[in-house]
Amino acid sequence: MSRVQRILVASALLVIAAFGLLVAATQTTMIWYQAPGADGIATEQVAVFEPAVVGTVIAAVAVLALLVHLILVIRRAVPRLQWVVAVALTVATVIAAVLVSIADRPVF
Repeated sequence: MSRVQRILVASALLVIAAFGLLVAATQTTMIWYQAPGADGIATEQVAVFEPAVVGTVIAAVAVLALLVHLILVIRRAVPRLQWVVAVALTVATVIAAVLVSIADRPVF
């Protein structure tokens, strides 16, 4: 594989993982409204969705590792095992984002 192809593949893996991070991170908070009280005003409540926090942490670690991988690929050729790990990290990020997206939300 040429140097340009290695850089493009490493960049594509990083972009895919970054999108997974974006998906997981945007689902960390849930906004709901408490029933109106005696004064007739409904108050806004914010809750944290814990599976999204876990998915965000997993995706953030993977994105940081893939960023380091991209820097190493730019500098020199890397071993095949490192490419396998990079692909596995990207797959883990996508799986984490999908699991966060389909997880059941609590009912308030």
